[in-house]
This record gives sequence, C-alpha cells and structure tokens, in this order.
Amino acid sequence: MKVIIKPSNRGDLRGIVSIPPSKSLTHRAIILASLAKGRSEIINPLRSDDTLCTLKACQKLGVATQSHGDTLAIVGTSGRFIPKKSPIHIDCGDSGTTMRFITAVSSLHPSKIFLSGSKRLRERPMEELIEKLHILGVHIANKSHLTISGGGIRGGKLKISGSKSSQYISALLLISPFAQNDVELNVAHLSSSPYVDMTIDLMRLFGVDVEKKGNTYFVKSTSHYKAHKYTVEGDYSSASYFLAVKALTKSDVTVTNLNANSVQGDRVFIEILQKMGKDKLHGIHIDLGNNPDLVPIVSVLSAFAKGTTTIHNIAHLKFKESDRMKSIQENLRRMGIRVSQTENSLTIIGGQPKGSIIDTFHDHRIAMSFAVAALSASGETTIPNAQVVKKSYPNFWDDLKNIGVNIEFL
Repeated sequence: MKVIIKPSNRGDLRGIVSIPPSKSLTHRAIILASLAKGRSEIINPLRSDDTLCTLKACQKLGVATQSHGDTLAIVGTSGRFIPKKSPIHIDCGDSGTTMRFITAVSSLHPSKIFLSGSKRLRERPMEELIEKLHILGVHIANKSHLTISGGGIRGGKLKISGSKSSQYISALLLISPFAQNDVELNVAHLSSSPYVDMTIDLMRLFGVDVEKKGNTYFVKSTSHYKAHKYTVEGDYSSASYFLAVKALTKSDVTVTNLNANSVQGDRVFIEILQKMGKDKLHGIHIDLGNNPDLVPIVSVLSAFAKGTTTIHNIAHLKFKESDRMKSIQENLRRMGIRVSQTENSLTIIGGQPKGSIIDTFHDHRIAMSFAVAALSASGETTIPNAQVVKKSYPNFWDDLKNIGVNIEFL
C-alpha cells in the first residue's frame, strides 16, 4: 500500500484520537499470563502484527487462549509445558520482542523448538541472550533459524551487557522464577532501562517480586506467577505521533487513553515537547538512550525547529527494525534537511522540509514519523510500503484521516 499526503494548513486539523493499547505491555502480559498458574484475563490488548506473533507463539508452545471482544483469556502453564513428539516450529515474523522473549520461554519447554523470522529479524542481535541461556543449561543452535533444546534452567549468577537491547534482560527475568536456583543478574551498560522497569512492574502484578541493588537484579526460584486480570493502557510511543501533529500544526487534536502515571518511559515525550517550545519549536540537546522509539519523531520535529538539535546516546538504533540512524538521515536529506551523525548521536539543522518520496526501510516508526513530517512539508509526500504500521498501530492511517489529514490511499 502507498499513501500520498498533502500538507495541512496551520490549525486545520481537529478531532479526538484514542491511542491504541501499548505494544510493549501487551507482549509482556501475554508471556506472563502464559507462565502463570490459572486463568488470566488481558483487557484491551493490542492486536497488531507483533503482538499476534507473540500470542501465536505461546499457542504453539501449548498455551490455551480464547478471545471475547476486548478480552483475551489465557490459561497459564505454571511454566510446565507438555512435551510433543515432533519439533515445534514458530515464526516470529518481524518481531524482535517475540523472538527474544519466546527464545527464553522455549528454554523451559521439554520439546525441541525451531524459531524463525523475517530476514531483518535474523540480522538483529541475539548472541548475548543465547550465550547466557547456554550458561543456564540450554542448548541453542543459531543458524538460519534458532534450534532450542531446553527443558529447564539452572539459575545462578549471570553478567550481561544491555548495550544492544534491554530485551535480553527482560527475557531472562521473565523466566527466572522457574530456575532450579535463585537468579542473580548483573547488568552493565543498560540501554532503554524503562523497558526493564516495565517488565519488573508487570512481574509484580503477576505475583513475582524482583529485587534490585545497583545494577544487579535478584529473583527467587521459590516465587510463582499467579493469574491476574490486567488492563492494557494506551501506548505513549504511539501517542507521540499525534502529540507531534498537535505541536507541529497547532491544531485542535485531543489524545485520549493515556495513563498519566504510566510506567512507560516514552511518556517523557510530553516533557520533550515542552523543552522544544510550546509556541515555536527550537533545537535542543537531548539524551534518548532510554527512549529509542522516540528518536524518529523527535528527529522530525527537529527538522522544523529553529536552530540545531543533537540527539545523544543512540548507537543501539542500528539494531532496531531498520538501522534507524541510516533511515532517519536518508529521509531527512530527501526532504532537504541537513543532518550528520557520530557513532552515538545525530545532529539535525532545522529548516523547511519539502515533500518527498519516503523510504520506510520496512520500519513502522519511520513510516509514522515521516507521515507527521508530511503535514507541514512544502509539497506532497509519498510513503510506499505504508502497511508496515500494522506492526504497532494498525489504525494509524485511518486516525490521521479522521482528524482531517488530506491523505490518498493507492
């Protein structure tokens, strides 16, 4: 699918946008409910390409689920899976979260598990997680797909780097209650730490406490997940696009379904907007090491801001759905904006972006961010491969149209 967006006049857009449920929270709730004892209910889960990959993976592992309207019921396994005679094949699609979390969960399964995914997913780093699971007693072969022979984990002390992905730490924490011995996880260079905090918060809701001392996390092997009724709140990462629309076009757009007290790290986007200026955007220096999903939309706002913006501590962007350092630069340059990078930062000189043909690099956040740019660019903007938004925000284009954006679908 391709979309063509014509720029909007200042103040023309108006409407209410109900932000979809959190992708990150939905992934974690599905995993925890699958590992808990008893029947859990997840209210208002996000139904997107990524979260459906996690749900289908859990079903393949033997988890019973049932969907009724806005409620997803999951009968947990207590971490004890029924062995199957033949290997279990699971396609993780393009979901890095699914691949990393299900790799860990598969370590508890007595059957042989084959995990595959898209070409880009196979390029994304897994080595650190695989190495730590090896130490815990799990055999994993990493070739064209992952072959996992687990049946349980030993526990003990582990040292791990979180510089490439915080999902390694979340994955190990999620399965730690099922270890034979207590787990002590020492983490160095943790990026995106709010996502680990999110994991710990949900583990607590499902009955397991994680103790943290400095950079070390402790989980008791005697702890157990219990069934829970959990309502998924709105996604601050998804909200950032419409909050940016409001700031950029000075339009009467209201964003709903957000929790002001959310554990989501990307709620910091509201503070970023305030820092960039309410009436007229200006360049800033900002560290987004904990908020990689905000870098594309902050880069877009910076393209319209007066002065220079530098975004620091973002080397791990190269390991996302695309190499986002490259993706952002390429598309900003197509729109006539000067941008440069170091190993760990992007510097953007604000100006007046012009309409262009955007390369999404098959990345949902690139597509959505540059759709926002199109609203205030000079001239129309074309975005091919627009269906990539289904990964996290299936109704994104409809929500844009409903607030008055001049958008054509081809």
